[in-house]
Amino acid sequence: MPVKDDFARVPVPQDRRVGGFHIAMVVVGGTISIPGFLMAAAIGDGLGVAHAAAAFILGCLTLAVLGAMTAWAGVKSRFSAYMLAEFAFGRRGAAAANLAVALSLIGWFGVISNIFAQAADLLVSQTLGLSIPAEIYAVIGSLLIVGVTISGFKGIDKLALALVPLMALFLIYAAALSIGKIDGWSLPADQRTLSFSSAVSAVIGSYIAGVIIQPDYARFARNRPHAIWSAVIALGVSFPVVLLLAAIPSVAMGQSDLFLIMLGLGIGVPAFILLLLASWSSNVLCLYSAGLSVATILKRVDLRTILLAAGTAGTALAMLHAQDYLTRYLILLGIALPPIASIYASEALLFRDAFSLEALKTESAISWPAFAAWGGAVAAGYAAYSERASFTGVAALDSILAAFLIYAGLGYARRAAARRSGRAA
Repeated sequence: MPVKDDFARVPVPQDRRVGGFHIAMVVVGGTISIPGFLMAAAIGDGLGVAHAAAAFILGCLTLAVLGAMTAWAGVKSRFSAYMLAEFAFGRRGAAAANLAVALSLIGWFGVISNIFAQAADLLVSQTLGLSIPAEIYAVIGSLLIVGVTISGFKGIDKLALALVPLMALFLIYAAALSIGKIDGWSLPADQRTLSFSSAVSAVIGSYIAGVIIQPDYARFARNRPHAIWSAVIALGVSFPVVLLLAAIPSVAMGQSDLFLIMLGLGIGVPAFILLLLASWSSNVLCLYSAGLSVATILKRVDLRTILLAAGTAGTALAMLHAQDYLTRYLILLGIALPPIASIYASEALLFRDAFSLEALKTESAISWPAFAAWGGAVAAGYAAYSERASFTGVAALDSILAAFLIYAGLGYARRAAARRSGRAA
């Protein structure tokens, strides 16, 4: 039976918790996505396979570390990412952070739905000679996605267990067919069309929204070790392998469109099945977490209604060809969104021992230290992106580090001031 709110505003009870394997499979299903395929292809083409692999590893290790932190915060609190944001940004201030995440997730939904619709249109026209508007495929795909999502985490878990092995087999098969066609594994520096820093930022940006929403799934984990190792395995081990498998056919065929690549390899129908499954698994996560985010803002609206509205909005965006701006969008996401996760994870892991709805009622409406950290982190990330100044050479890493240092510094300063005030009293 579909759930009404799937614990959108309350802690997950003990009888609904699952092992880390289930959490990991859900996250792996989210990483095997069409935008990830496109990003991996672009990086492989711009850097060569060898340097692309290094960018995949560094970017995914960053995601794994931050994902482990946000998963820990989720299992410690048993709240979703958006409720955690309320503890960090304030009861009203969190609306800004949660809205930013929700808009990015609905944007992802639109990108993925549009690419799937175009692939479906190409396959049907080439194999059956039929011309059907791509919008129809987008609507059909969205109905499938909404149908699973309204069943809550339980339905998402079952979908991931069924689809992830199939998607992995398709990726391995395509890479095996094309690996012998690669002329060289490394590009000379003067032939690279992408900087290593931008590549790492794009990798982080490709799943940073997923890291931010990690508590949405980690809150269901049996205990802290299950939550942490599920994030590390899914993001630090599986994800770079997925990206490398997606990049190999692209470099071998000199083409960034995975569907066209697989048509060239003679496996068009399996490619379409892969795109269908990848669209389904990743868009379910986008829609579910977008719904949870909006549920913290529209507190009187039940989650199913929010999911239906978000799915409708995402389908509308699919008609606007949002994927045309994908690479720049990923880089900007890698700068603007990581600080949100860094801030609420810092609050949960450094400054808060217990979480409750009663304690949340006593929090301030707006936490200015959180917004100061967010603004400073975005500025630091943009400075690195525009090559004006950088701590690490990677914009996304700079924004993560800046958010942590600013928020932690302000938090410890507040504690010290409170202690001095208490002694003076």
